[in-house]
Amino acid sequence: MTPRLRRLHYSIINRLRRWFGGRHAEAIQYVGTDGLSGKLQRDLLKREGALPSSRVLEVGCGSLNAGLVIMRYLDRGNYAGIDPNEWLREAAIQKPAIRKIVDDKAPRFLSRDDFDASELGMQFDYVLSHSVLSHAAHWQLDQYLKNTAKVLAPGGRILASIRLAEGNEFGSDGSKDGEDSMDEEWVYPGVSWFKRSTVDETAARNGLEARLVPEHTAFYTRTKPGEVHDWIVFSKTGQSQDQASR
Repeated sequence: MTPRLRRLHYSIINRLRRWFGGRHAEAIQYVGTDGLSGKLQRDLLKREGALPSSRVLEVGCGSLNAGLVIMRYLDRGNYAGIDPNEWLREAAIQKPAIRKIVDDKAPRFLSRDDFDASELGMQFDYVLSHSVLSHAAHWQLDQYLKNTAKVLAPGGRILASIRLAEGNEFGSDGSKDGEDSMDEEWVYPGVSWFKRSTVDETAARNGLEARLVPEHTAFYTRTKPGEVHDWIVFSKTGQSQDQASR
């Protein structure tokens, strides 16, 4: 390679590095979370009993801030992610270190906005979503629970953060009037609100029981004080008491 071609070669490589690195940084900024938040989400799964052999679906996998940490914990092939913004994960996967994890762990991804992963033909022990329902339109709560329940394995559970209209003791004031915000479409970067009774009723319509777990919010806010989401665990109605509380 001549000196001129060598200079051109390195110039192109450096431009690509800057472009891909910038896209990844842009993706992280867009989703508004980080690797530390991802570790906390993995730890919440473990607190709910997740093992490396568990199958986990992450709804709203974004730029894989949580997905990478969860993949490392799980056995190969046991992670799947769904998100309508494919560019977020593609920006992350361009980084060699992240690409290696993805290659090693063989995750499966879907680009959809209806929370429906049934085309994968898998049942999941855990469905995780952080900062998804807190931006959802009012009608999307029903869609979310209907479609995640379809892929939930017997004894499985859905672990989701949400913003309850009543607020909580960890710093959330709730909605201005304590009522559902009744948003007609996705709210981002704003916040949507749901009353606890709305969550319970919507869960029941979809054959699910909802269990509010303030201990998860307490755990989360010890490290990330500003992330005052409420955490709710959904399980299929009729599940044994041992399964529901493990």
